[in-house]
Amino acid sequence: MSGAVKALLASLMILAVLVGSAGAVVYGYLQRVGVVGDSDPGKRVTVVIARGSDASEVGDLLARKKIIPSGFGFQIATFLEGGGDKIQAGRYKLPLGLTAKDALARLTKGARAQDYYRVTFQEGSWLTDFAETLAKEGDIKEKAFMEFVKSGKVRSKYGPPGGRSLEGLLFPSTYEIGEGEAAASVVKRLVEEFDERATALKIGQAPGLSPYEAVIVASMIEAEARVESDRAKISTVIQNRLHAQMALGIDATLRYALRKRGGALTLSDLAVDSPYNTREVGGLPPTPIAAPGEASLRAAIHPADGDWLYYVVSDCRGRHAFTESYDQFLADKARYRALTC
Repeated sequence: MSGAVKALLASLMILAVLVGSAGAVVYGYLQRVGVVGDSDPGKRVTVVIARGSDASEVGDLLARKKIIPSGFGFQIATFLEGGGDKIQAGRYKLPLGLTAKDALARLTKGARAQDYYRVTFQEGSWLTDFAETLAKEGDIKEKAFMEFVKSGKVRSKYGPPGGRSLEGLLFPSTYEIGEGEAAASVVKRLVEEFDERATALKIGQAPGLSPYEAVIVASMIEAEARVESDRAKISTVIQNRLHAQMALGIDATLRYALRKRGGALTLSDLAVDSPYNTREVGGLPPTPIAAPGEASLRAAIHPADGDWLYYVVSDCRGRHAFTESYDQFLADKARYRALTC
C-alpha cells in the first residue's frame, strides 16, 4: 500500500472521530472515487494489463480509459478488498462506468473469465436493429444474425405455425453476451426471455386475440405510444376497429414495410401495395412490426374501457387525443397541426 493511501485512510479515521456525521462524509468521498456504490456499465473499451503492473499503475490506466473514476480510488479498493497482488496480466474488454471494486473483481478473475459485453436492445427495435446493435457492440455479424432469425431453427412458442421470422419475438432488454458467443445462442436467449415474459403476463388472455395476434397488437402499440398512459387506449382503438371491421390505418405498419423510420409519408408511400399497408388492407398486419416491451404487451392483453375509434397526436410531448367521432378526430388533428412544437 502506498504512503498516500495510508495517509488518506489515517485522515479519514481522524475525520470519523472529529465529525459527528463522519460516516456520511467518508462514504461520500469513497463513492466519489469509485470505491463504493454501483457500477453503471457503458461502452466497452480494450485495455491491456502488463505483467508486473502494480495497483497504482493499473488504477491510473483504468482511470485514463474512463473505466473507473479514479486511479487513487482503485488503490484504496485494493487495500480494503485485498487482491491487489492477484491482478492478472492480459487483454481485457471492460465497460466504462465501473466502480473500483467491480473493476478489481474482474481483473483478479483474469481476461478469459471476463470476456463478455453488455448490450441493450431498445423497445420498438426491428430485427435489423438487433443485428446492427450486436455488430456494433460485439462480434456477431449482421448477416449471420439475420440469416439465423429468419431460418426457423429457433422458435418462440408464441409464434405462428410454420412461421420462420422472429420479428417481435425477441425481448428488448439488456443482456450480457459472451465474447465469441454464436448468433444461435444469443437468439435462443432472446426468444426464451420473450416467452418467459409473455407467459408471466398471461398473453393467452388477450380478449378476442390469439397469443400471436396479441404480440402483433403490442408491437403496434410500441410503435405508436409516446407516453405510458396512452398504451391501453391505443390497444382499445385497435381492437374496436378490428371488431367494427374498419381498416386500422396505422402508419407505423406502413413505415415498417417501407423501412422508413421518420420523415413525412408521401402519396406514393400511402398507396404502396403491401399487406402492412393498414390504410388499404383490413385486419392485422401479417407479423409484428417491432419488439414490444412489457408495458405494450400488457396493454395488448388489458385494453382500456372505451368506445374510441380514432386517435391523433395532441401535444408536443407526443400524447394522443382519443375519440369515437370522426369529426372530433379531424378537429383534434387540425388543433395539433396548429401547434408550433
